[in-house]
Amino acid sequence: MTATATATQTVNHLFVERFQTMPDTVAIKFKEGGTWVDRSWKDYFDASRKIGLGFRKLGLEPGQGVAILSNTRPEWAYADLGILCVRGITVPIYQSNLPDEVKYILDDSKASFLLMEDLDQWKKCHGMLDQLDAIKTFVVIDTQDTETTKAADVPFPEGDRVITLEALYEIGAGEDEAEFIRLAQEATPEDTATFIYTSGTTGNPKGVVLTHKNALGECEALHGAISIGPQDMTLAFLPLAHVFARALHWYQLRAGFVTSFAESIAKVVDNMGEVRPTLFAAVPRVYEKLHAAVMAKILANPPLKRKIALMGLTAAMERVEAENAGRSPSLGCKIRGMLGSPGFSKVKAGLQARTGGRIRYMVSGGAPLSPEIAYFLTACGLPIFEGYGLTETTAATHINRPGACRLGTVGQVVTGVECKIAPDGEVLVRGDVIMKEYFNRPDATAETIKDGWFYTGDIGEIDGDGFLKITDRKKDLIITAAGKNVAPQNVENHVKTHPLISQIAMFGDRKKFCVALITVDPDAGLKALTDAGIQPPATAAEVAKHPKIFELMTAAITEKNQKLPSYETIKYFEILEHDFVVGEELTPTLKVKRKKVAEKYATEIAKLYSDNGG
Repeated sequence: MTATATATQTVNHLFVERFQTMPDTVAIKFKEGGTWVDRSWKDYFDASRKIGLGFRKLGLEPGQGVAILSNTRPEWAYADLGILCVRGITVPIYQSNLPDEVKYILDDSKASFLLMEDLDQWKKCHGMLDQLDAIKTFVVIDTQDTETTKAADVPFPEGDRVITLEALYEIGAGEDEAEFIRLAQEATPEDTATFIYTSGTTGNPKGVVLTHKNALGECEALHGAISIGPQDMTLAFLPLAHVFARALHWYQLRAGFVTSFAESIAKVVDNMGEVRPTLFAAVPRVYEKLHAAVMAKILANPPLKRKIALMGLTAAMERVEAENAGRSPSLGCKIRGMLGSPGFSKVKAGLQARTGGRIRYMVSGGAPLSPEIAYFLTACGLPIFEGYGLTETTAATHINRPGACRLGTVGQVVTGVECKIAPDGEVLVRGDVIMKEYFNRPDATAETIKDGWFYTGDIGEIDGDGFLKITDRKKDLIITAAGKNVAPQNVENHVKTHPLISQIAMFGDRKKFCVALITVDPDAGLKALTDAGIQPPATAAEVAKHPKIFELMTAAITEKNQKLPSYETIKYFEILEHDFVVGEELTPTLKVKRKKVAEKYATEIAKLYSDNGG
C-alpha cells in the first residue's frame, strides 16, 4: 500500500493513513541490548500519540514550538510526528550546539517546551534555567549517567518543570486515539510544521519556516525521482536537525519504507552490514571516509597485489568517467581493466559486503560531492545519485536519478520545481518546496525571495539536457589578483580525496596565488609514519607537525595540483595541529565555516603570503 498525497493534505494525513492501512507492518528498527528490534506502524503511531497528547496536556497550543535537542534516534521521530499531529511546531537543535547556541535558538523560536536526549544535553541548560523562563517543561529521554556527565552533577530541580520521557508517555497515554487523529487531520497545508535553523556558516542562524505544504512538496519531489516502497530500507544516522535527514523522515510516510536507526555515526558501516539497507543517504564526508578506508586497505597489500588492485580500480573509474561523458573507454583503459580485474574484483566485493550488498540508491547531499568519489562508488557497483537543495527549499530541488544521471552535476529539477540562472550566474528556484519565510526576518526574506523565485546564493550552470552544475557559493567565490574566479569548494573536495587529508580550507581572494590550511587524518598520519619506519609521536599534534608528514603532504598537494588549472592550484599550505571542530570551524553537517577559519587562523594565513612574496 502506498500513501498518496493531495493538495489538501499534510504530513499528519500521511501518518494517519500509513498507520490505518499498514498497522502491523514494520516501520522502524533499532538496536536494544545489542539486538535489532522491530516496531510496527502501530507502535510508531502510539508512541507519537502519547508524546503529542502529553505535550498538549502540559499546555502546548497550536502554533507553539517544541524544541528537540538530540542525536538521531527513534524518539526523535516519534516526537516530531506527535508534535505535528497536535498542530505544534518542531524546532530541531543540533546535538553538537553549544549552550549559548541552544539558548539563541530557544529564544529566537519562542519555543515553549524542550525535549533533550540525555544528561549531556540537560547539562547545557542546567546552568541557565533562570534565563530560559519561556520553557514550560524540559523533557529528558535518557536519564542514565553518561561517560562525561553524572546525574549527581546536574540534578533535576524540585518541582515538575523537568520530567522524563517515560513520564510524558504516561501523561499522554490516557488520552483518546480518536482525539489525536481528529487533531492531526485538522491541520492545513499552510500550517507551519517546523523552524529549521540554518547552519550559520556566516553570522547567527536564521529560522527557516517550513509548512506542511513544503514538506509534502518535497515528498512528491523525492517520489518522482527515486522508486522505493515498503520493501525498501534506509539507515538513519544524519542529524534530524538537518533538512536532508528530515525530508527523508517525512518521505518515509509517503513511500512506506523501513527506517533503521544507526547506533552512532561510528557504527554506521557496521550497521549497514547488519541491516543491509537498499537506500543510503549521507553527506559527502561519509563517502569520503568510505573511499579513504578502501584506499587504506588497498595500500596495505603487498606491492604486487597493491599494484594490481590499483590498476583495476583506476581503470574502472576511468571507464565510468568516459561513459559519463558519453564516450567509449580507451583501449589502454580496457587492457588495464582486464589486467587489474582479479585485484579490483576483491575490492569491489569487499565494499559491497561491508555496505550490506543490497544498495539500490546512495544519495549524496548537503555539500558538493567530488566527481572522483562518485566515479569510485559507481565503479564499485554502488550507484550514487547526487542531489542539491537548501534548508530554504525543504531539501532537494535537483537530483540525479536512474536513467537520468550525470556524475559531476546535481541532476535535473525535481517534480514541482522550476530553475533558472540569473545574469550573474546565481541559481534561482521556485515551487511548492520554497520556504514560507525566515522567522521574524522580513528583510532577510525579501532579499532572498523575489517574485516567487528563491535566490540560492549558489553559482551554477545548466547544460543542454537540464543538468545543473554548482560551481560555488556566491559569497565564497575567490577572485584572484589576476581576475581569475576560483571555486574553493570544488578544489577542496578534489584535494580532500587524498587519504592523508581530513579537512582543508582554501584562501586567495585578491591575492596573487591560493593557499590552504590543512588538517591530517589521524589514522592515516600514524600509518604513514609507521610505514616509513618512524616511531609515531605520542600526540596527534606532534604527528601533524612531523617533518615526514609535511613531506608526504607536499607530495599529495603536488599530485592533486596536476589536475587543476594553474590559477586554482594550492601554492603553499600550513598543516594545523588539530582537526577542525564541529560547532567551531565546521557546521554540524561538516561544512567549513570559511569566515570563522579565516578569523581564527588569520596569523597563519598572513604568514603563508608574507613568507612567499604574496
